[in-house]
Amino acid sequence: MKLAFVTELFAPSIGGQEIRFEELGAELVKRGVQVDLYTIRHDLATPSEEVVHGMRVHRIADCAGYKHPRLRRHPLGILRFTWALWQRRRELQACDAVVFNIWPVLPPLVLGGLLRGKAVVDVCETRSGRFWHWVYGRLATLPGVRLLGVSPEIVRHMQRVHGTAAERAHVAVSGVDLDAAPPPPFRKDPRQIMFFGRLTEHKNPRMLAQAFLQSSLPARGYRLVIAGGGPEYDSLQRDFASPAIELAGRVSDAQKWQLLQQSALLVLPSRREGFPRVVAEAACVGTPTLTLDYPDNGTRFVVDDYQVGRSVAASTEALVAALEQFAAEPQRWADLGHDALQRARREFGWEQVTTRLMHFLALEGQKERQHA
Repeated sequence: MKLAFVTELFAPSIGGQEIRFEELGAELVKRGVQVDLYTIRHDLATPSEEVVHGMRVHRIADCAGYKHPRLRRHPLGILRFTWALWQRRRELQACDAVVFNIWPVLPPLVLGGLLRGKAVVDVCETRSGRFWHWVYGRLATLPGVRLLGVSPEIVRHMQRVHGTAAERAHVAVSGVDLDAAPPPPFRKDPRQIMFFGRLTEHKNPRMLAQAFLQSSLPARGYRLVIAGGGPEYDSLQRDFASPAIELAGRVSDAQKWQLLQQSALLVLPSRREGFPRVVAEAACVGTPTLTLDYPDNGTRFVVDDYQVGRSVAASTEALVAALEQFAAEPQRWADLGHDALQRARREFGWEQVTTRLMHFLALEGQKERQHA
């Protein structure tokens, strides 16, 4: 089997989608699949061609300012990338499947229908608004294009709102390397709460810090560890200089696992998410997740679908109340974490995720050959 990945960002950029494609590609290569990844060269110091974990990486469009401070993504970079992919369309047509990251949306819109049933769009999140409704609807109706959803709710949304046929969509979560996860028993600190993620406005770390300090937990010996780097780090450090809050900054994978297994609760108050992999990682070490019911926050569906946590109303007051309830009923949350552990080890390992994905792709390939 020969697969292509098309995604806007890749290492050395760090983010959920970059890690998703890197680790999924490595798992596929282990199984004898040839994987080529096409991306934008946003850091001009990186090579145009290299091999990463057996996956051939092609940086086919240069755009040093692709991560734009106001526009989020530079339009010129998107146009260059789409044109470079168009020039390589025969390479893509030679693959058994071409998996497009939904970001940027232009390449799958332009090329999806030309790949004769081989295009698969990886939908990592859904967004509200007329423009995004049109984008998702267009992707769902492109002839021969299949969809991956990073969570069950994304697949349900595409089926319910945009009419995607059940056999044309598949749930492929961002998996966890179970070999890297610490084995039980875990050294839980019942008074440690954790946030992990990029410190940006939409991730809402400030709201969590405010809610934590408004609660009675700091006075009762609880502590909040905020792990991650980003543009909000300096202001958080300035505004929340409390002995009960630790700003850990960027942490290594080993440090992340250590924090996750020590913490009794992971809190992700994001306004916009798909399926943050840290939810799965936390569940793999028996740590439940608390999140908020923002309309574009897919984490609220993840914790419900997989029973690995709970969600509450999207307000500071509701978050304070949930933290108080966590402190008042620690065994209830510990039991939730224990149950989440069993479920996570069964559902979230890369081996299981990749096996199901290959089955989905292979079934479609068989149909194509039968119709040929």
